[in-house]
Amino acid sequence: MLTRLISGLIGIGIFLACCFGGLLPFTIAVSVVIALGISEFVAAHERAPVMSALPGKWEWLRERFRPWNPALVWLGITIPLVNYLLATHPSPLWETYALLRGGVVLLFAMLVVRALRTGRALGALRTVYGVVGFFYVGGSLGMFVALRAVPGTIHVPGIGQGDRGAWLMLFVAMCVWATDTFAYFVGKQFGRRKLAPQLSPGKTVEGAIGGLLGAILTGGLFGTWIRLPLEHGLAVGALAGFMGQVGDLFESALKRELGIKDFGHVLPGHGGALDRFDSLMFVAPLAYLYFHFAAGI
Repeated sequence: MLTRLISGLIGIGIFLACCFGGLLPFTIAVSVVIALGISEFVAAHERAPVMSALPGKWEWLRERFRPWNPALVWLGITIPLVNYLLATHPSPLWETYALLRGGVVLLFAMLVVRALRTGRALGALRTVYGVVGFFYVGGSLGMFVALRAVPGTIHVPGIGQGDRGAWLMLFVAMCVWATDTFAYFVGKQFGRRKLAPQLSPGKTVEGAIGGLLGAILTGGLFGTWIRLPLEHGLAVGALAGFMGQVGDLFESALKRELGIKDFGHVLPGHGGALDRFDSLMFVAPLAYLYFHFAAGI
């Protein structure tokens, strides 16, 4: 527990330094995280047992994609730079691209619904894991750059002027962290009913509710502090509290399907890059869409 706490504090410090150090340094930092995530994703799939009893068309696809899958995932490392260029050089393609990213997250959420029944996150889609990984790792983590690139400045009481995008990125991260923290402690204290025993036996319904309420509370309080209208702070908190847990369940299903406990060991006590950012990867793209289309930021 102490190791997890110390490494978590160090990780938060690095996150804050990158987030408030400027958009370009943040983009580079996200690219590094994506590179780590891609290496974890590829290694896990390459080590996983080969699927059997697939229909003929899937067998054909598996053989065809075998040499291409790793290369397709690694293309995801270009996404932070693409997002940086699109966000800093306004283009009519940007809104379409952002909507596409939000739609992909919802598709992954639908896979969670299937996994609750089957216990498998991807199933036959593992034959084209390169395409899945491109969107899941590069696409989801890459949207951190879009959120950080939101233009403008805000005055934060007790702090002063700051980049709006940096504070919104921190705001969304705080809501996700609150979800994890409240879900853990409420579940540990009051958890009785299992949420998804076939995917993550430790999670409980009571913990999930506690995580959702904790995120909403954090969204309202932290959002008010950074001058975000209360209704938007509560809405993004609720979004983080719900979709963050969906993202966590998706990764739990994926790890169970691949037969691994963690994707990596970058952060002692937290696992790999994908283990640490699984919830935020589902929330950031949708939070950006909310800020852009609903809040008008």
